[in-house]
Amino acid sequence: MSSKREREQRKKLQHFLSDLALLGSLQGFKYFQGWLRGKEELLLTVVNEDLGWHSPGFAVSRASSCSSSSEVSPISSSPSLDSQSSSPLPGEPCPLWDPQTHSHTKMQQQTQGEPSSEEHLLPASPSEREIAVPEVNCTLFLLAGYVRYARPYAWIRSNHERLVNIGGTDSMVRDTPMKLKSIADWQTRGIRVWDVVSELVSLCTVPSPSNPFALDMRYIKSLPLPERFLVTGALLNFLEMYVVYGNRDELHYDKVIEEVKPLRRLHVQALLKMQRHRQNSASSPSGEE
Repeated sequence: MSSKREREQRKKLQHFLSDLALLGSLQGFKYFQGWLRGKEELLLTVVNEDLGWHSPGFAVSRASSCSSSSEVSPISSSPSLDSQSSSPLPGEPCPLWDPQTHSHTKMQQQTQGEPSSEEHLLPASPSEREIAVPEVNCTLFLLAGYVRYARPYAWIRSNHERLVNIGGTDSMVRDTPMKLKSIADWQTRGIRVWDVVSELVSLCTVPSPSNPFALDMRYIKSLPLPERFLVTGALLNFLEMYVVYGNRDELHYDKVIEEVKPLRRLHVQALLKMQRHRQNSASSPSGEE
C-alpha cells in the first residue's frame, strides 16, 4: 500500500514539475514573472506594490555573469522599468508591510516556536550562493519540487521582512520553507503550480490583486509580431488549462476567464497578420514586400 502511495506522490510531483516548466516559459503577466532554473526550480519575481506599471515583462533578475551551467537565462530580454516610476531606487529599502495588520499572512508565514520537521528543509540552491537579484519593487521567491522531498516548497529570497516574522539570521530565514496553505494542502488535494503562485501574489502584492494572473496587454501588444504570436499562444495554453483544471471556488476564477477572450483575439490577429505577410512575400517577384 505504501509503495502505491509513493507512486501516486511521485506522479503528482511530476505533474507539478511539468506545470513549473510551463510557467517558466511564459511572459506577460502583470504581477509576476518566472525564470526556470533546472528541472526542479523556478525563481519567481513578484511585484511588491501595484503601481500601474507599463511593463511587467521586466527582466526577472540581474544575474551574475558567473552563473553556473545548470542555470537557464530568461528566454528574452524585456523592457526596463519606466525611469519615472515611483518605485524605490536600487539600494533603497522597500516599504515595509506590517504583518500585524495581515493576520492571514502572519498565520500562513510565521514559523512556530516549536521545532518542525519542515523548518530545516534546505533548498538545493542555498541562499548564500544565490546570484539572482530581484528587480526594483519586487520580491524574489524560489519555488521548487525536489524529488528528495517528494512535494513542492517555496522559499523567500529577498525582502523577507515584508512577509515573515521569525528569528535567526537572514540566511536561515531564506532557507526555511514558507508555510503556505496551498503547499500544506498538498497531501489532501491535487494542488497545481497556479495555486502556489496565486497565494504568493496575494500575500506579496499590495493591494492584493483581484486577479493574480492578470495580463499586461500593453506589453504583449508591444512585442514584435512573431514573438507576440508565440507569447499569446503560450499564455492561452496556460490560462485555458487553468479554466479547465483550476478551482472554480477561487474568487479570481471568473477574472481569469475574462482574460482569455481578448488574449485569444490578439493571438488570432497576430496569426492573420503573419499569414498576410507570408502571402505578400510569396507574391512579390523578389520574395520581398
